[in-house]
Order: sequence, then structure tokens, then C-alpha cells
Amino acid sequence: MNVKYLSSWWVLFAIGLLLFVAAGCTSGGPKTNSQGEANQSVDDPSEHYFDGGKYCVQTFLQGPAPGQPLHFSNKATESDQSLHSKDYEADLSGDTLDVIEHERWLATDEDRKFFEESRKSDDPKMIVRVIHDGFAEQTVTNHFTRSDEVGWRGGVTNVAQGGTPWGLFIYKPPMTRVGAENINGYDTVKYVVDTTHQSQMEKSAGFLRELKDYNITGTAWVLKDTGCVLQYEIDDERVADDGKIGKTRYEGAITKK
Repeated sequence: MNVKYLSSWWVLFAIGLLLFVAAGCTSGGPKTNSQGEANQSVDDPSEHYFDGGKYCVQTFLQGPAPGQPLHFSNKATESDQSLHSKDYEADLSGDTLDVIEHERWLATDEDRKFFEESRKSDDPKMIVRVIHDGFAEQTVTNHFTRSDEVGWRGGVTNVAQGGTPWGLFIYKPPMTRVGAENINGYDTVKYVVDTTHQSQMEKSAGFLRELKDYNITGTAWVLKDTGCVLQYEIDDERVADDGKIGKTRYEGAITKK
């Protein structure tokens, strides 16, 4: 792989991993209401404060092998076509995990040059890079086994971090619990996130991204017995200092096969 691409990827991965761990450490912490009383339930982890830092893809992949095969789907679709839209499809069966990651973005001359050079060394069974209708498309296929602990951890992090909106919840957007719902055979608690009613001061943490304004809206379903995010539909809208608007649509689900 091109050295410049590889170096940039590792820098972004390292920064993201640190933030990811920090977000995961804060999930599930007890909170209090206006009377100072604890809001969490000992028997129901989904009663804990929800911050979107814990996803069931992590819970299922890091725990014992499930008795039934599972399919994970995580998508991040960018309105700015120069950014990388990502689609993760993963299948877990026993102690094996197969992951297909597809990325698509508006191709540049540098992309065309890199893709042409990379064909000399890429294994087509693992990496396929093409330019189609002006867009660069990259598909990476990986196979992980639980016995390879390092590879397995990398696969878990890649799926959970690469296609989910975990980074948005570092800013603690307000979440409202709206009721219980059964999703694909799982008992969940449904939450709604909406920052549109917040003031600039309340959203100030998010302006670390050098934005004029932003809004996070959508729905997440949290597994009742573990408190992890099972399914979500989240929209992130960003207004840059120059007034340019960018949107990212996140969608994720886990289904039994």
C-alpha cells in the first residue's frame, strides 16, 4: 500500500482507538435525577445512562461464541461525495468472523494513480480497487478466527469503530427513552437522540470539530440485558465555518441467520 496512505490510516486509527476506548469506559455509568436519586436499575443495564459508546457488535464478538450465526450491517453514507462512504457486512459463525468492507468516494487523480500501482501487489481475493463512473471503490475482505487473539481484536475494533456513530456520542447529546421494543427477536429499549433544541452553549463540546453548528438526530435500540446498542438510525448534520453543510447517515443492525 502507498506509504502516505498507510501512515495517514494508522494515525487516524490510533486517534480513533483512543477516543473509542474513552467512550466505552463512560458508557453505563450511574446518573442522578434532579432530586439526586439514582436513575439506573440494577437488573436492567439499559436503564443506565446511554452515551452510544457501546455496540452489540463488540459485546457479541468479545463474548462466548453465540449458538446461532449472526449478521452485522453497519453503514455510514456521506452527502459529500469526496468523503468515504462505508458499508460493513460481517458474518459471525461460531469462532469465525468474515468481514467485507466497501468504501466509495469521488475519485481523484491521485486515487487513479494509486489504484493502478496497487494492482501489481494486491491479492484480488482480499482487496479489489476500481474506478467506476468517476468514483473510487475499494472492497476489502477479511477472515478472522478467535484463536488468533490479535487479529480477532483488530476485526472487532474495525467493525465497531469503522461503521458506527460512536464518535458522535462523545459529545453527550441528549437521549430520551421512549419505550420497549422487540427487534429481530431481541428485547430492546428504544431511545431518541435530538440536539436541535439545544443552545450553542449546550453543544459547545462538539465545536472541537471546528464547526459553526451541528445536529445529531435519530433512533437507537439498546439491548435490555447488556445495555449495548443493537440497532440504530442516526443522522449527523454539520455546518462548517464557511456555511458548507455536510451530512452523514448512519445505519446499523444485527440479525440472526
